[in-house]
Amino acid sequence: MAILTGLEKIDRKWPKALKDARVGLLVSPASVNRRLEHAIDIFSGSKKFRLKVLFGPQHGIRGQTQDNMVEWKGFKDKKTGLPVYSLYSRTRKPEPAMLKDIDALVIDVQDVGSRYYTFIWTMELCMQACLANGRSVVVLDRPNPIGGHIVEGPVLDVAFASFVGQRPVPVRHGMTIGEIAVYLKEEFYPS
Repeated sequence: MAILTGLEKIDRKWPKALKDARVGLLVSPASVNRRLEHAIDIFSGSKKFRLKVLFGPQHGIRGQTQDNMVEWKGFKDKKTGLPVYSLYSRTRKPEPAMLKDIDALVIDVQDVGSRYYTFIWTMELCMQACLANGRSVVVLDRPNPIGGHIVEGPVLDVAFASFVGQRPVPVRHGMTIGEIAVYLKEEFYPS
């Protein structure tokens, strides 16, 4: 039995309330389907919504910034002509101007199962920005690559919160990116 990621289901399961929506897309180099087609390429050809803007986390959208801990600047994507906003730059959270041309932000990033991985915290900052600016968020789920059956390590003391840990989550959290999104929404943004 094949595992289908959220990316492989999105065209069939796109929310009816967001039909023809203007969409932003937060992606990383691992935002691919089983045929290694990138989410940007899939979304730019969709007839269910209009892709308007791209957002990239720590290592960029297509792997152009692999150096660790090196901030990068936004640019125009050569393949689509769309603006790309860096969320690993002077800002980690989308600013209102970055969200002005979209109705919804779709998040398709692969978490590695560890609290230290910045993609989950980039996702949370996007959730905060979208909530503050009246934008919908759709998170495409992906499997936890180290499994979801073990939870271990100390839970973060929020007095030591940083970009590698913003919430009280254990080191090995046992959740998928979608489950983390649900946890964050229910615990910290219940409205």
